[in-house]
Amino acid sequence: MKPLLRLVAGPDGVRAEGDKEVRLGHVLDGDPLADGPPPEGVFAAWSWDGERLRARNDRFGVHPLYYRAGADSLALSPDPLALLVPGEPAALDHDALAVFVRLGFFLGEDTPFAAVRALPPAATLTWSDGGLRVRSAAPPPPGPAAMTRDEAVDGFVDLFRAAVARRLPEEPYDLPLSGGRDSRHILLELCRQGAPPRLCVSGAKFPPDPGADARVAGELAARLGLPHRVLPRPRSQFRAELTANPGQGMGTLDGAWTLPLLAFLRRRGGLSYDGLGGGELAQNPSIALIRENPYDPAALPELADRLLAAGRTGAHVEHLLGPRTARLWSRARARDRLAAELARHAPAAFPLGSFFFHNRTRRSIALAPFALGGDRLLIHTPYLDHALVDHLSSVPHPHQIDGTLHDRALLRAFPEHAGLGFASAVPQRHGPSLVAHRLAYLARLLGHTVWAEPGWRRGGDRVLPRLLAAGRGPGAPRRVSRLQPLALYLLQLEPLASGHTPGAS
Repeated sequence: MKPLLRLVAGPDGVRAEGDKEVRLGHVLDGDPLADGPPPEGVFAAWSWDGERLRARNDRFGVHPLYYRAGADSLALSPDPLALLVPGEPAALDHDALAVFVRLGFFLGEDTPFAAVRALPPAATLTWSDGGLRVRSAAPPPPGPAAMTRDEAVDGFVDLFRAAVARRLPEEPYDLPLSGGRDSRHILLELCRQGAPPRLCVSGAKFPPDPGADARVAGELAARLGLPHRVLPRPRSQFRAELTANPGQGMGTLDGAWTLPLLAFLRRRGGLSYDGLGGGELAQNPSIALIRENPYDPAALPELADRLLAAGRTGAHVEHLLGPRTARLWSRARARDRLAAELARHAPAAFPLGSFFFHNRTRRSIALAPFALGGDRLLIHTPYLDHALVDHLSSVPHPHQIDGTLHDRALLRAFPEHAGLGFASAVPQRHGPSLVAHRLAYLARLLGHTVWAEPGWRRGGDRVLPRLLAAGRGPGAPRRVSRLQPLALYLLQLEPLASGHTPGAS
């Protein structure tokens, strides 16, 4: 059960139910509720003293924390589903969902529910006698700094070393290690500072991932003389997503593959590290998309249209939407919401990098470690060190757009490992094995509908029949592959919005 506080003001005073003092995540030093700039760390906290509520979060709003305000009430929790009123319908935020069904993540402070909002970055929320105030002290995205490419790389190396030094472990720990740049940089820097992990551990993603992460991670661990363990992926992608979707507050379509990894880390001890933010800040995984769609502040609706078309479901989503949802979650509605968010990043040195960091990283990728990870696991995130983020966010556009900043930093800091490639260079695996995997997903979805959720068959917008219909015609395998996770999400969302308990017939 995740923490929850409900406050209701009445003629006899305020009635408080739930957790009155809560500290989530961690700070490196200081009090998360103290006045002033947020301390280093990823955290959310609140305190109710009987008269006044005060809540705060970290500088980048990474730790999940949501609130629901009424005329004389307030509810607060790291789980947005806990803020829904049992048995009562919950109005959906159609602008937010219009974007989500295409991109797979929410923007700004949006959630699926109109009455539930995420706390903004660097926020202070206060409430007393029904009066709510939410203030964000987050600075605007920094513009480009006057720096050469070498200065950008040197600053990255030096500031990352300082960030890791501020987060050195005081106990044995296990380190999640992929075949990418972010976790490699963390491992190499921890070893350089004399704090190697007792074990490197790699998870496995779902097809069409080629499984190169574990191979590359194992080779790096062997070079360093460290033990390495590979965990199997979840046996069923459908079952994993069935758990991960509500476990992450219905905030993302990602993260299900991390369930075994996070469970392993919780069993083994209380400390770990995560490369959160390294991609979007240092060498954006969407760099090809960014190059193909340059940021033009005078043409943001057109840019929004192109990003939506290239999103997680792209044009395929139209196969899943019925007449009602096609109108409520239209492409035009998504374009307007996305263009408004893109405009907020116009001053940034690298506008689309800033957009992805403050939206995809914060509202989607962060949910696996900080929603599924649980409070028993302390997770350090050195890429979110304030000075490092300030530096990387101000690297001029020409030094970011070629997509080599992190490669250059790793080469500068650890030239002895320059010959070891990255898992991203290995192409995805398609063919019969992927088809079998998708058929297994569909079979489990249909079986679950028959035995556990018969209401899904007569869902309001016929999501399941539309998914089956999408499996016919040219391009069906790719189309169904993109749509299956979203179909499950929408089937889970409908009973939450209607106020029904999932599993009830």
